[in-house]
Amino acid sequence: MTGQQDRHRDIEVDVLDDAGVRAVIDNALALAGCTWEELQQQAKTGSFTSEIARRAWFVVSSFEPTPA
Repeated sequence: MTGQQDRHRDIEVDVLDDAGVRAVIDNALALAGCTWEELQQQAKTGSFTSEIARRAWFVVSSFEPTPA
């Protein structure tokens, strides 16, 4: 093994199903204290209510909202 391979061998990757993705989105929104629509509006204006909201948008922005 090369040094590059050894350096990454302890990285774990979790593959989420739809329910897992939904749980991540719900948790991020709960931590941010806002709805998907509110967070989306904050992103459009570039003015987040908190650093947590900004980070939540980073996590969830690549997902399309779906009904719970």
